Amino acid sequence: MRLSTVILITYFVCEVLTSSPVIVLPPFLKLNEQNVITIVNEKSVKSVVQIDHGGEKTNKEIQGDVQMISFHTSSSQPTAHIMIKVDGKIELNTNIPVRPDLFNVHIHIDKTIYRKSETVHVRILPLTHSGSIYRGDLSICLVNGKGFVESSTLRTRKVDETNSMIIEQLEIPSHTFFGDWVVKVQPVEIGSKRSDDLLTFGKVFQVQDYDLPNYRLYGFLTDSSNLDDTKITIEAKYFHGKPVNGSVHVYCREVGSSSQDRSHLTHIKSGE
Repeated sequence: MRLSTVILITYFVCEVLTSSPVIVLPPFLKLNEQNVITIVNEKSVKSVVQIDHGGEKTNKEIQGDVQMISFHTSSSQPTAHIMIKVDGKIELNTNIPVRPDLFNVHIHIDKTIYRKSETVHVRILPLTHSGSIYRGDLSICLVNGKGFVESSTLRTRKVDETNSMIIEQLEIPSHTFFGDWVVKVQPVEIGSKRSDDLLTFGKVFQVQDYDLPNYRLYGFLTDSSNLDDTKITIEAKYFHGKPVNGSVHVYCREVGSSSQDRSHLTHIKSGE
């Protein structure tokens, strides 16, 4: 009886002193990239790692105290099942999400209010969790004021090896809704039927029916007997003082001429 008690106590002490392995998993598996799982044991043992991702199966056996398993994922399924046996004992049996390694997308547009038929000039900078450029395919589109995707603006783009961002032009349809619109960007891999807020990025702007403000146009002329030496200064400003951006063409015609046909006029200068 005393011997049995000693053996039982010894068994429990051994169980307490023998700690479970430390298994280091990433927060998610990176789609179409290499992933790493690390297992740390107190001594050299055999581990079996089984991964099932949308029919893609990985089964690896590894011996040692510090074990690193590297594998690739390419299935479109949103989760993968991982089971890890260490020294014959199941230490992990769980599902882990799978998604593109896209951490943030910076979206810049040329202004905040547009009219119908205007073009939205967009610059897109996608970044991974490590801060590098994300070079996977991105779906880019405009979402109108009613929450529907404008199919004519749907694009698939990616940052190529020679650039650091995507530059795109999206035209607002002539017959559409007013209100808050969104430049929407998300990875192509998640598909149109999946919704993942962590992988959907947007930039809000407004579409309104507005008129451009009036402005004053000033002209200054320094006359010269030689037409080519004539100096002309054109200045356009809004009433609040801000300059007007635009192009100007200056023509010259004979005194007393009333013709509006520009083919009879002498083109002096063009500029901005």
